[in-house]
Amino acid sequence: MIRASRREALKGALAVPAVAGLPKWRWRHGEASLLVYDPALQAGQRLAAAVEDGQEALAIGGDRIRFGRELFARRPGLVVGISRHVDALLLEEVGAEAGFRPVDWNGGNLRELIAASADRGLVVGWVLAARV
Repeated sequence: MIRASRREALKGALAVPAVAGLPKWRWRHGEASLLVYDPALQAGQRLAAAVEDGQEALAIGGDRIRFGRELFARRPGLVVGISRHVDALLLEEVGAEAGFRPVDWNGGNLRELIAASADRGLVVGWVLAARV
């Protein structure tokens, strides 16, 4: 049995969700993350081109529900995407069923990719994180 005072237990209980829930922290510390993009959109193509070593980019294709189930079956820590609104909505719903939730990335990079593309009104950037 592990012994801890109430104060220590409370500190630990508050610290774990605060750190684990921060998407940028999870991204930087090597947790498995996937980039998802619509290859028909210029912003999506730019996201795929920005993939760094150790990251994987998946093009959205085929049946969106099956794609989402296969995507979330891999249990990534984060899924970062650029897609049309309808694809984002469908993938968010499939992700919720698999235990993922939308998080505020507050990422200038996604906004820059979208703003620099010709398909600005068609595109949304989104981030889903596994619930801890």
